[in-house]
Amino acid sequence: MSDAMKVTPQPVDVSQMRGLSGAAYTDADYFAREQEALFARRWICIGIVDDVPNPGDAKPFRHAGRDLLLLRDAHNNIRVHHNFCRHRGHPILLEPAQGLKRLVCPYHAWAYDLDGTVRRAPHFDGAGQHRVDEGAAALPGLKPVATGLWHRLVFVNLAEQPEPFETFIAPLKERWGAYDFSQLRHGEEVVYEVDCNWKLAIENFIDFYHLPAVHKGLNSYSAMHHHEFIRHDGAYFGQGNGSYAPQDAAAGNLPVFPDLPANLTSRTEALCLFPNLLITIFNDNLRIIIIEPLGVGRCRERVHLFFVGDDALSPDLAEIRKTALNRFQDFNDEDIGIIEALQNAFTGTGFDGGCFSPYFDQNIDHFQSLITAGMADPAHERSA
Repeated sequence: MSDAMKVTPQPVDVSQMRGLSGAAYTDADYFAREQEALFARRWICIGIVDDVPNPGDAKPFRHAGRDLLLLRDAHNNIRVHHNFCRHRGHPILLEPAQGLKRLVCPYHAWAYDLDGTVRRAPHFDGAGQHRVDEGAAALPGLKPVATGLWHRLVFVNLAEQPEPFETFIAPLKERWGAYDFSQLRHGEEVVYEVDCNWKLAIENFIDFYHLPAVHKGLNSYSAMHHHEFIRHDGAYFGQGNGSYAPQDAAAGNLPVFPDLPANLTSRTEALCLFPNLLITIFNDNLRIIIIEPLGVGRCRERVHLFFVGDDALSPDLAEIRKTALNRFQDFNDEDIGIIEALQNAFTGTGFDGGCFSPYFDQNIDHFQSLITAGMADPAHERSA
């Protein structure tokens, strides 16, 4: 683990470290602009391959103000399309579906292969005069979305000319190169809907200053003073802990990543891929949290735990896997109370940005700097 990745605290003028005002968390216009400025023109994790486990499985979702469609095609490829028919724009799919052979628009029954090619346009040239197969394929198909896969995670980018996905993900791949992610198996999932602005969920995750006050249990085995800051500008930021030592029934009872160096066997790292993917590595599992903005004062947390190897998913380890999930849920429940109270405070007080700790609020300051820079980006044209 390269020391160059660690952030060394520098003297800071505290008067210059003032955070975003409450309006950034409560103003509907600000929220709407965020969707375009922060979510539409960069690589964003929108789900996992296990959301569509079999060929013909499809799942509609909304991202950055667009209706999209995640699916697995007949050749087992993961694809994302814009979820509208090329004829009149009606949504192709309104609910998740399994085992589809084709996608059929419910309005005029245009039919598409799972790769987006039009295969049938009924009565297109008059009553009973259908466009089928090659004739239909000449019509514009479903609009594709740039898609990238990193192991079991699915990313999309709505920009007209997106940065290559491999360029985006390369720093994290390099940092965690000692972990054999081909061994990851999806084990547990939980979803929360939280009454707070999405940024508060991110900021709470990257803040270990609150551990002694809010998380007595977590702080007992992942103490605040054992954490260090991690940052790779333009790629990720967060914190690491080299002496992570939970004491529950899951500790030491799950298969671990093979051939880990000694310095990683008791290490955990919790990183943010801006703006909304939170990802934590342990010696025996990977946890991701996708924060989905639902409105100016509401967000969804989609939490997935991946374990190591097929043996980790055996029925004998079912309770152990649940214990690993409960370990997270215990402190996340504590966090939800805090961030919902923050949202209420920002709505009902004159909070104007607060005074940051020059040491402990480095992550918050960096995250909010990225928000400010993204919102000031002059390229405001609507993406794909």
